[in-house]
Amino acid sequence: MKVAGINWGTTLAAAIAIYAVGFIIYGVVLDPKFWMELSGISEADMQRVGMARMVYSPVMPIMTAIGMAIVFKWGSVSGFMNGLKWGALIAFASAIPTILYGWVYGVGSFAIVWIDSAHLLTGHMAAGAILARWK
Repeated sequence: MKVAGINWGTTLAAAIAIYAVGFIIYGVVLDPKFWMELSGISEADMQRVGMARMVYSPVMPIMTAIGMAIVFKWGSVSGFMNGLKWGALIAFASAIPTILYGWVYGVGSFAIVWIDSAHLLTGHMAAGAILARWK
């Protein structure tokens, strides 16, 4: 279904892809205790705050996919490879610098920056490929 020139089914698929990449990295590949250690988060912090915020976890992928869909429409981005490239560009221009801000002003290890950056880069590229291929 297209509204305002954006295919919302494709945008939803892109958001799901971003979420799936995060699930694979943080839920399957990494041990949660290792991630918490790198992030400077204790088990008590996770139980008190982290789990309460999990309900909001779909918001970021949805916002990212909508923003990318708009940029791709404005830029007439089409094709699988162009989607991958534009997804990487958006990740390097916006998402990854945001992760770096969190590290500079936070308490976690720099190793978490690599993991979070890989997550965002991979997620943006997957979303970009979907958005540009299935207009």
